[in-house]
Amino acid sequence: VGKGSPRFNIGGSPKLRRFIPTTSATKKKTSPKCSGAKKSGSSPRVVKQRADWNPGLERSLVDILHEFKESGYRGDNGWNSEGWNRMVKEFHVRNKYVSFTKSQIQDKEGQLKR
Repeated sequence: VGKGSPRFNIGGSPKLRRFIPTTSATKKKTSPKCSGAKKSGSSPRVVKQRADWNPGLERSLVDILHEFKESGYRGDNGWNSEGWNRMVKEFHVRNKYVSFTKSQIQDKEGQLKR
């Protein structure tokens, strides 16, 4: 003897129970991310600073990019991670008065490419 169609017998199935509205199901819970209450000890949000480029710094970066072009650090889709790290280190050796991050230098390379 069968138990009946699951369409009509949804009281017993845990998978189908979620479709039955209850008083607790109608009230939506907010997630801790959306609640606005800050957790203590969380790291502060880091704001990305814009790099202040001048023509001399741009020229230095272009020279470094040309020097590393044939060194095997560039694949079909762009520079690999080791190549970027070496180019950033070389950029800081040549320009001791600036401290740009790797992502700032990558952004400038993309801007120059465009």
